[in-house]
Amino acid sequence: MTDLKILRMNYDPPDILELGLDKIFDEVEEITVIKPLMQTFERFILVCDVVWKNKVNIPFLTKVRIVETAEEISTDGKRSLLMVSGKFPEIYTDVIKKFFDTFNCFMEFPARFTESGLTGAIVGTNEDINRFLSFAEAWGATYKVISVRKYQPRMEGALSNLTNKQFQCLEAAVRRGYFDIPRSISSRDLAKEIGISHATFLEHIKKGQREILQAMFKE
Repeated sequence: MTDLKILRMNYDPPDILELGLDKIFDEVEEITVIKPLMQTFERFILVCDVVWKNKVNIPFLTKVRIVETAEEISTDGKRSLLMVSGKFPEIYTDVIKKFFDTFNCFMEFPARFTESGLTGAIVGTNEDINRFLSFAEAWGATYKVISVRKYQPRMEGALSNLTNKQFQCLEAAVRRGYFDIPRSISSRDLAKEIGISHATFLEHIKKGQREILQAMFKE
């Protein structure tokens, strides 16, 4: 029986200039890849959640080297849900091909990009994950492991049932320590940071938690 693990980590890939991501954070606070609609060794179509620093500027994204199109799905304040398509540079094409061909790992979404790097996850056996990390170090990437645990597809798949707002609130709550004991931030302060009312924040948190628990335990 194969024992799969999910490794969550902060990851800083080398050759970031090749992707053009050094420019994106002039306008963008963070960008989260929620789901890949299509991805090959060369091309991608992704559903992305973008938080803008000042104002929404979707055409700006097409100036990023790897992005060809960015189509708006919805926008709420400084947050846009987009369908983004593009092409990987050749240096990353070889790395991606090796990732899938050699390490028997796969990426688990969402993955979040900020100016400080990527926060994401990969799934594989202990042996496959360790081989991938050795390759990443040799490639010149730096990383910090956040957690390693048994991979449970049912639990991971439950995230796909969340609405964009539910995911946004739960992700921010976990990242900012709302569920820590003691709490690092209050629900009122977190709602203010997200830009929604306190009552709406609590509603999204409650409904999101219920959706995850039902997906995990309801037969």
